[in-house]
Amino acid sequence: MTNKELIAELSEQLEWTQVKVSEVLADTVDIISSRLADNATITIPNFGVFETRKRSERISVNPQTKQRFLVPPKICVNFRAASNLKEKYK
Repeated sequence: MTNKELIAELSEQLEWTQVKVSEVLADTVDIISSRLADNATITIPNFGVFETRKRSERISVNPQTKQRFLVPPKICVNFRAASNLKEKYK
């Protein structure tokens, strides 16, 4: 599903204009992104949990040159689906 399809379907269900739905969806994504940037956990009932995790640094090897290099630590976003969502799509 593309962003346009999502906006069209939401505007149909909510009986709002597509412009208003687009603004609300953009604001929602901005709020979620800013909270994740602050390392907050976001729980959406019956959908799942968004959280950040820190990946530790590691040593990687280039397979062609066999040169080793250090990959720095980084923070990545993780999503855990809610149990009822998992069961629905088993």
